[in-house]
Amino acid sequence: QTDFVVFDETDRMLDMGFSIQLEKIAKHLPEQRQSLLFSATFAPHIMKTAQTYLNNAVRVSVGSTTAPIAKIKQEIVRTTEAEKYGLLLSQLETQTGTCIVFVKTKYGTEKLADRLRKNGHAADAIHGDLRQNKRDKVIRGFREKRNRILVATDVAARGLDISHIECVVNYDLPQCPEDYIHRIGRTGRAG
Repeated sequence: QTDFVVFDETDRMLDMGFSIQLEKIAKHLPEQRQSLLFSATFAPHIMKTAQTYLNNAVRVSVGSTTAPIAKIKQEIVRTTEAEKYGLLLSQLETQTGTCIVFVKTKYGTEKLADRLRKNGHAADAIHGDLRQNKRDKVIRGFREKRNRILVATDVAARGLDISHIECVVNYDLPQCPEDYIHRIGRTGRAG
């Protein structure tokens, strides 16, 4: 009895292997319905998904998926693995506001947050293996500025709108250019 269905973050759902679940849901949807598909990127597999689940689709694009917001200041720091942590500490010392530090792995978030706490920084970690209530608690602590630093996997690269984030550090490089744009987009919100 569904009249309206929304597929949000479709690119991410497909990247994470949820196409089978999308197919199962679609089998139960009535022919007559309004469907919306939201995706930060429109790679060929996203276009195919849109053609499968949408009728008379109209594409609306806002902004760029490959270019950052002009007001975001970017800086590249070349380093070695041995110097990386010390440079992060130096960078954090020059920042006055809140910061998200992106790393590749769940284990890496916990390890880095722990190291930062041992160096006197108010830091917490967020990643996909945390239960939803724990994730909510971590985000709430960051939103309320109880923790100045959030060490995160790409689970925090999208959909996180906290206006006071002043700095994003890509401690580990993202998997693709779109992930980089999403990560740094946590700053410069709404222009």
